[in-house]
Amino acid sequence: MANWYVKRGSQIAGPLTRDRLNQLAAEGKVQTTDLVREDEEGEFHPAADVNDLFTGSETPAWDEFEAGPETQPQSSQASPNKSNTTLIVILAVIGVGGIFMVMVLVALLLPAVQQAREAARRSTSKNNLKQIGLALHNYLDTYRVFPPGGTQTTDGAPYHGWATSILPFVDQAQLYNRVDFDQPWNAPDNNELFKQELPVYLNPNIDEKVSPEGMGLSHYIGNELVMKTNSGIRFRDFTDDPSNTILAFEVGENFKPWGDPTNIASPADRMKSGNIKAFRGGSHVLLGDGSVRFVSENIDPAILKKLETPGGGEFIGEF
Repeated sequence: MANWYVKRGSQIAGPLTRDRLNQLAAEGKVQTTDLVREDEEGEFHPAADVNDLFTGSETPAWDEFEAGPETQPQSSQASPNKSNTTLIVILAVIGVGGIFMVMVLVALLLPAVQQAREAARRSTSKNNLKQIGLALHNYLDTYRVFPPGGTQTTDGAPYHGWATSILPFVDQAQLYNRVDFDQPWNAPDNNELFKQELPVYLNPNIDEKVSPEGMGLSHYIGNELVMKTNSGIRFRDFTDDPSNTILAFEVGENFKPWGDPTNIASPADRMKSGNIKAFRGGSHVLLGDGSVRFVSENIDPAILKKLETPGGGEFIGEF
C-alpha cells in the first residue's frame, strides 16, 4: 500500500495511507494549497491535482497531522498555539504566585505599619500636652496663678474656659485678641471664632474634631481641682510634689469644645477603668512640673485619686 506525504511550508507529515489522506482532506486538515507526493521518493505536487481527494470544505487546521519518520525537524517543535498556551499558563502561575507573595508581605508588614502610625500619633499628642503645659506655666509666670478652669457669672452662666486663656501662649495671640470677653464664648459675636479647629487641642488618633453645633473640639481636659471654676491656684499651693499632680489629660470620648468653660473634670472619674481611652492601653497626662506621662488603663484607682489633688498630702511612689 502506497505511503503519502503532505508538505505545508517547511513541514512534512507522513507517511499516510490513502484512506487516511482522504479522511484528512474530508476533515479539511489537508488543503488544496498543500503539496503531496506518493511514496518516499519523488516530487511534491499540488494536492488539488490528486483525483477524488477533496470532497469537503477547507479549514486552516494543521495541528492534527500524524508525524512520521520523514517529518522535518521543524515538525517536532511545539505548535505556536501550544507554545502560547504554555506561556500563558506560566505567566498565570507567576502572576498568582506574585499576588500571593504580596499579600503575605502586606499581612506581615501591616501590624508594624499600624504600630508605627500609632507611635507617631502618640508622639504628636504627647507634644500637644507639653505645649499646653508650657503655656500654663507661662500664664502662671505672667499672672502668678494658673488660669481658672472656666469663668461664670454670679447666676452660673458660663463665660470662658482655660484653653481660651492660654491662647497667646500657644501661638494664637491673634485669635485671642479677637475674642469679646464681655460676652460668653458661644455668643453670636464669638461664635465663629470658636468654630476653629486648633491642632494643639486635637489628638491625631481621634477622628472627631467638631461638635454637633460646629464648634472645634478639644481632646484634652483640665483638672478641675487645679483649674477651678472662677479661680486658679498658685504654684505654692502645690503642697504635693507637682510631678505627682495632674494639670490636664487626654480623653477618648465625650469631648467638649475647646472654648467651653466646663471643659474640666476629675481625672479619677474620666480616666477610670471602663471609659474609652485616647490610645490602646491608656492615656497621657500632663503633670504639674510640665512633664507628660503615659498612664496605663489598669492603674490603681486610688493612685488616680492621689494624682488629681495638688495638696492632699498623699504618698504616691511609682506609678
